[in-house]
Amino acid sequence: MEPKRVTERQARDNRGGPGRSLLAATCCLVLFLYAVYLGALSVLLPFIGASFGLGSGAEGRLFPADFIGFVTGVLACGYLSDRFGRKAVLLLGIGVYAAGLCLFGAVPAFAAALAATALVGAGTGAMETVASALAADLYPERRAFLLNGLQIAFGAGAALSPAGAHFLLTSGTDWHALYLGLAGADGVLFLALLLQPVPRVRHAPEALDMRALRAILRQPAFLILCVSQALYVGAEVGFFSWMPTYFQRRLPGGAAWAGLVVTVFWVAMTCGRVATGAVVGRVALLRLILWLAGGGALGSALALLWTTPATVLCFVTWTGLCFSGIFGLILAEAGERFPRAAGTVFGGVVAAGGVGGAVIPWAVGVLADTPVGWRGALAMIPLAAAGVGLLMRRRELASVPPPAGQLCEPSEASSPR
Repeated sequence: MEPKRVTERQARDNRGGPGRSLLAATCCLVLFLYAVYLGALSVLLPFIGASFGLGSGAEGRLFPADFIGFVTGVLACGYLSDRFGRKAVLLLGIGVYAAGLCLFGAVPAFAAALAATALVGAGTGAMETVASALAADLYPERRAFLLNGLQIAFGAGAALSPAGAHFLLTSGTDWHALYLGLAGADGVLFLALLLQPVPRVRHAPEALDMRALRAILRQPAFLILCVSQALYVGAEVGFFSWMPTYFQRRLPGGAAWAGLVVTVFWVAMTCGRVATGAVVGRVALLRLILWLAGGGALGSALALLWTTPATVLCFVTWTGLCFSGIFGLILAEAGERFPRAAGTVFGGVVAAGGVGGAVIPWAVGVLADTPVGWRGALAMIPLAAAGVGLLMRRRELASVPPPAGQLCEPSEASSPR
C-alpha cells in the first residue's frame, strides 16, 4: 500500500495544489509590477526631464543606464540561481528593484538618477528571468501555458500603467510619488514571496557557459539572430517610450492622447501574442518573423506620416500587433538551432536585445534635439524593424548550422527554411 500512497502524493504534486498555484500567481505579479514601471516610463519622461532641466537627448540616457543594469541582472542571475536557488535570487531581484525605485524617487541630481535606473534595470532583469524559470519549474507539463500567462500579466501591467500614470500626473501628483508608491508595492510583493515555501525542483544549470558561447559565436546564424534581436528590442522600446512625447510636442491636439498611446500599444501587443501563439507551428518561424517585422516597419512608418492623433493611434495599434511576437519567435528560432546549449544561447540573444534597447531609444532622443527633429529621429524605428526582416532572408539562416562540439547535431537543429 505504501507505494500507492507515494504515487498519489506525487500525483498531487504534479497537479500543483494551492501552494504552487499561489506561487505561480506571485510570479505573474512579479512580471506585472515590472511592466508597470516600464509602461509608465514613457509617460514620465517629459516630467522627469522638466524636473531635472533636461532635453530629449539627456532624457534618453536613462535607456542605456536601465538596459546595462538589465543585461547585468540577466547574465548574473543564472549563476546565482544555480548557487543559491530560485527564491533567493528572485527576492534579491525584487529588493534591488525596490531600492532603485526608492533612490530614483528621492535623488536631487540626474547623475544619481542614472545610477538608480541601473539598479532598477538589474533588479528587473533578474526578476523577469527567474520568475519565468520558477513558473516553468512549478508546472513542467504546462510550461507553455504558464509562460504565456506571464507574458499576458506583463502586457496587462504595461497597458494599464501609462494611462494611470498620465491621469495622476495631470491631476497634480508629483512624479516622485509614483516611484515611491511603486517601491511600496514592490515591498509588499517581497514579503508575500518571502512567506511562501518554494518546492525544490531539479533544473539544468543556467549560468552562462562562456566556452559554449565562444563556440556559438563562430556560427553566423547566431550572430544574425543576436543582431535581429537587438534591432527589434531597440525598435519596440524606442517606439513606445517616445511616442507619448511625440504626441505632446508634434501632433496638434496630441497632448490629450499622450496617456493613451502606450496603453493602446500594449493592449495590441498582448492580443498579438495570443494570435501569434495560435499560428506558431503552422508557419515557419523565419517566415513569420519576416511578415511581422515587415508589418511593424510599415505601421511605424505610417504612424509618422499622419498628424491626426486618432489616425496615428490606429497605426500604433497595427505596429503593436505586428511587434508582439518577434521577440519570442527569435528566441524560439535560436533554441531550435542550438538545442544543446539553449540556456547559453538564450542568455546571449537576450543580452543582445538589451544592447539594442539601450542604444536605439537613446539615439532617438539625441537626434530629436537636432535639426532632424522628432519625425526624422523616430524614423529609426521602421528602419530597425525593416532590418530585422532583411536579416531573416540571409542565406546563413537558410541552412542548418554545422555542429560545434556538443552544441548542436544535425538531427536536432531546425530544418532549412
